[in-house]
Amino acid sequence: MNGRNRPHAAEIYQTDLERHLFAPASRRNGRLSGWLALDPMARWLRDWLASGRSRWKALAEAWDLS
Repeated sequence: MNGRNRPHAAEIYQTDLERHLFAPASRRNGRLSGWLALDPMARWLRDWLASGRSRWKALAEAWDLS
């Protein structure tokens, strides 16, 4: 620390980095947040689009439009 009992920015960064790297993993509380909450929706949308594409492809082959 410097003379005024205030830590230098590098010291703050280092202690925060150590706290972040070596902190125990937080336990999940059962709620999904962020991208984890969107993941099932994204999977459903991807599957829905893929099934629609295969359906249109089958129709094009049946009508010989490809």
